[in-house]
Amino acid sequence: MYQALYRKWRPITFSQVVGQQHITDTLQRQVAEGRTGHAYLFTGTRGTGKTTCARILAKAINCLHPVDGAPCNQCESCRGIDAGKLLDITELDAASNNGVDNVRALREEAVYTPSVLKKRVYIIDEVHMLSTPAFNALLKTMEEPPEHVIFILATTEVQKVPATIRCHRYDFQRITADKIAGRLEYVAGQENIELDHNAAELIGRLADGAMRDALSILDTCAGVSNTVDEALVRRMAGVTDRKYLFEISDAIAARDAVKALQEIAALRQQSVDMRRLCMELAGHYRNLMLRDLPGGTELLTGTSPVE
Repeated sequence: MYQALYRKWRPITFSQVVGQQHITDTLQRQVAEGRTGHAYLFTGTRGTGKTTCARILAKAINCLHPVDGAPCNQCESCRGIDAGKLLDITELDAASNNGVDNVRALREEAVYTPSVLKKRVYIIDEVHMLSTPAFNALLKTMEEPPEHVIFILATTEVQKVPATIRCHRYDFQRITADKIAGRLEYVAGQENIELDHNAAELIGRLADGAMRDALSILDTCAGVSNTVDEALVRRMAGVTDRKYLFEISDAIAARDAVKALQEIAALRQQSVDMRRLCMELAGHYRNLMLRDLPGGTELLTGTSPVE
């Protein structure tokens, strides 16, 4: 059965996580020194590695033969966690299990010692979706948990998490386009996909800091052709060629509304995503402004979908 690239190439150790070294180094050092906390809060935009790092941390804490704080991925504990067979590691999706009854059941279960592992770890994804009563029910357990329990909370909207939830907080950054491109080229090489460097850079910009989205775009393109170039990425992602951006901006500068609308209508007829087009135009105008500033060309480094 075919496995999507973003699942197949999900990192299984700290060193494989891209763009979050400030976090992975800290977590690995905590495990190596035996200074892990009882509760963590991972926050950041989608696809930046929050849940992945939560799983790796749970594995490192319970690894029988850790290597400088990183999981060995060979011992019985690591293999069991990777296979999802051990009940001592519980992942809860707060988007669909956000009621107080769900948290009460978790709290009642947490008092029991782990059946196999050293620590019982609860990973609560999208924790901001918990209801207020659910947060209140979780608060006491998180403040004074049993010694064998660790909580790892992940969220894309940290402002919705009550301030009373006190954890070790780690902010995940958007992954830069060049780092995404480098990872894509490595994955493509392993999968025998001929990925053009310009195509990898374009996917890196389109992914908007999310490695998962980048791998999904590559997967979609590879399903059409084993040779992935920039033209294929643009066609599959529904983005415009650069010439259309200049034609639209030139028409707007000339106050030729008819021509601008004709260009946009032609793109829409080609099933170009209008939201994506707006993002490209915003990036295009940004680049035009930076180009005319002293030293502005040094800032034109992949922060917009099209350069």
